[in-house]
Amino acid sequence: MYEALGGFPVIDSLVDDFYQVMSTDPAARDCFATHAGRDIRESAEKLKAFLSGWTGGPQLYLERHGHPRLRMRHFPFKIGPKEGDQWLYCMRVALSRSPIETGVQEELLASFAQVTSMLSGTRD
Repeated sequence: MYEALGGFPVIDSLVDDFYQVMSTDPAARDCFATHAGRDIRESAEKLKAFLSGWTGGPQLYLERHGHPRLRMRHFPFKIGPKEGDQWLYCMRVALSRSPIETGVQEELLASFAQVTSMLSGTRD
């Protein structure tokens, strides 16, 4: 997947676009609110590192922060179905702006939906 989406340069751009959407689009207000009081650049760097390893590239997150433990690391934040849907919305918009092939985008969105469902306590 890492190679199919274009490697780290594409992940870097994708995550920057994702957080730009989240921080400016009113449709993502609740999701953005979960970042209140935190440096969004740090969140972006962590997501970039995570996606690198998660898609089969270098295990940057693991090297820098240890095992992702997604549930544990997201536990302090209010993440419900609304926030999960808004997160997916931001990623969908960012992916639509990316050079990633449509089939790869769809595969990524399906995987992201599973993760957001787990973190928000919902089921598809």
